[in-house]
Parts: sequence; structure tokens; C-alpha cells
Amino acid sequence: MLSHPFFLALLCCALISVIAWAVSLAKRDAGVADVFWPWLAVVSALVYAKDTWPPGGIAWITLVVIGIAALRLSAMVIVRSARTGEDRRYTEIRSGWGPGFGIKSLPGIFLLQGVMGFVAAIPLSVVMTRTGGLLWADVLMLGLWLSGFVIQAVADHQLAKFSKGDDGTGVLKTGLWRYSRHPNYFGELCMAWSVFGLALIGGGGWTVFAPLLMTWSILRFTGVARMEQAMPSRRPDYTAYASVTSALIPWPPRR
Repeated sequence: MLSHPFFLALLCCALISVIAWAVSLAKRDAGVADVFWPWLAVVSALVYAKDTWPPGGIAWITLVVIGIAALRLSAMVIVRSARTGEDRRYTEIRSGWGPGFGIKSLPGIFLLQGVMGFVAAIPLSVVMTRTGGLLWADVLMLGLWLSGFVIQAVADHQLAKFSKGDDGTGVLKTGLWRYSRHPNYFGELCMAWSVFGLALIGGGGWTVFAPLLMTWSILRFTGVARMEQAMPSRRPDYTAYASVTSALIPWPPRR
């Protein structure tokens, strides 16, 4: 059992979470969690690939693309934190949890994130052990992944550019944000579902709970719902913007 890939992947995710927690205490910034988050998938992929190393073609491609995505996201969060400090979501959690936040954040934020990262990466247990050549269905899934990556990267860039001149009350209504209130999250879900698609092609349809968990988390737990709860009170024009703009899937604004 101790050598089972699932156990090893979970152990690695837990270790990364503890390291992230220690860094957050030193920096007094719980937003560090977002720097480490994408590496949970990369480390899990390496664990799943170890028994069939070197990995096959689709496994190599998947490992490279999720590594690139992890580097981009981590760098973006580090630059943003250096400019604006702790992410508002974590500051609100810190305020709500009161004294002892540092200790409470280990299970409540970091270990929870480690478990969610482990579950979200389970489709990689199938993808990283696939053999054989690249199929047309693989190309379609990789195209979906690339589309999601570009959408997320462009949306993050547009938001960062807007934030530099924002006083905290403005609403970004241009670029991808004209068609979706959360295009960055839409891009992330495209990537998550495409990795599941690669697993499905390899017989991993049973891992569908992983992208479903990601979808639920983004819509109801850590993403859209949490961010939109306080938006109208901080940004007066947000209610009008939300009334004509799709919440997630990019779509032309309603009249």
C-alpha cells in the first residue's frame, strides 16, 4: 500500500502543502497557496509516470504542457503578490477566522488544497501510463487544452493591466472580460476537462469525478461564488455588468 502510486501522490501533495504553509507563515501571506497549487498536478504526474519511465508520447506532451502552465501561473501570482500583497480572498478568510489563523490555515487551506489537488490530478494516473501513438482524439483534447491555456493567460494579462490603473472600484468590461465575468476560470476548466479527455481515451472514464470536483470548486466554492459575493459592494457598476455578461462561458453580452 505504501508504494501504491495513489498513496505516493497523496503524500507528495501533502508535503508540498506543508511547505507552502511554512512559506506562508514566513511571508504572512496565505496567497502563497496559489503559487504552489499547479505543482500538485506536476508532481502527481511524475509519481504516476515513475513505473513506466520513460513515458509514452502523449504522457510526455501532457507533462510538458502542465509544467508550462504551472510555471506561468506561479510566476503570475508571485508578480501580482509583489505588487498588491495578499490576495483579497485570503485576507477575508484571515479576518473571518480571527486569532490563530496561522495554525488554522494548515488544515483549512493548505492541506485541504493538497487533497483537492491530488483528486483533481487523478486523471493523470491514466494519461501518464498510456502507450502507443498519438490519436486524432488526443489532438482534439490537446487543442482544447491549448485554447484554455491561451484564454486563461490572455485574461490574466488583461486583468493585470487593468488593475494597475484601478482604484478598487472599477469594473473590467473589455477584451475577454466583455464576454465572460470569469474567463480565466473558464480557461482553467477547459484545461481540466481536456486532461480528463486524454484519460478517457485511455480507458479512464472512471476519473470523471476529478473535473467535476474542479467545476464545482470553481463555480461554488473557491472561485466564482466567493468572488462575486462581495463584488457589488466594492464595485458599484458590477451589478449592471453582471446583468448582461455571462458568468463563465464566453458569450456575446445581453442587450
